[in-house]
Amino acid sequence: MARAAGLSDTAVGQLVGGHHDLVQRQTAERVARLTLADVFEQASGNVPSIGATRRVQALMAIGWRKADLDAAGVPSAQLVTRAGRDWITVAGWRQTRDVYDRLSMMPGPSQACRDRAHAKGYAPPLAWDEDAIDDFRAVPDLGPASRVDVDHVAVDRAVATGRAGMACDTSLRLTQEERVEAVRVLATRGSSDGEIGNAVGVSGRTVLRLRQRHEIDSAKAPRRRDGVGAHTGEPEGTSRLHRAMQLDRAASPLGGSSTKPARAVGA
Repeated sequence: MARAAGLSDTAVGQLVGGHHDLVQRQTAERVARLTLADVFEQASGNVPSIGATRRVQALMAIGWRKADLDAAGVPSAQLVTRAGRDWITVAGWRQTRDVYDRLSMMPGPSQACRDRAHAKGYAPPLAWDEDAIDDFRAVPDLGPASRVDVDHVAVDRAVATGRAGMACDTSLRLTQEERVEAVRVLATRGSSDGEIGNAVGVSGRTVLRLRQRHEIDSAKAPRRRDGVGAHTGEPEGTSRLHRAMQLDRAASPLGGSSTKPARAVGA
């Protein structure tokens, strides 16, 4: 946190320990701006390994073996997916993230790997939002366990923000269910994934995942360009996501998404 905020270890330690009633305004501003993403964007040092481990497990859940991931560039040490390894170098985290970004929408070659990962409870890529996968508090979305109340006022505010082309109002603090509902409304009104992501505070890629996971169609027709599928007319990324989603469903004992309560995958 000290490196990410541009402060000294001593200063952060004193803040955490409550040793000062007052701090300099500049220090307060740096701490207020600090985000989880800042911690992972450092040039060097160690970062929490939980997100890298979740990425490895998610890739195994869709059939990518450890040998495949090693060849693709995941650091060999990170392929040890057992609990107890709390830290990874930031360089190793970036390598793991980059491999995940390349492979998370493509099924791997090994059904045996998928079966082993399922038996161990590894969540597939579609269960994770890329904006939350590094957050130890996040849990995978393995399907609805029960109906959850939605604050429709918050949803309406997010929709209005999106229709006005404005950035997310961070004071809304949308729940996952409220975010999905806002995505549903904005998608049916023709907003693009990027526009929706800007309105609800996630990336366009996460919006695509949410739409596919919750079967939300977009009213915005895809443009034909170099990434358009030859047979489906879908963007290449969407086609790959369809294949990955079908694979995730096939890996389930019932051929569909789990209805058990979501639980965190330990790292």
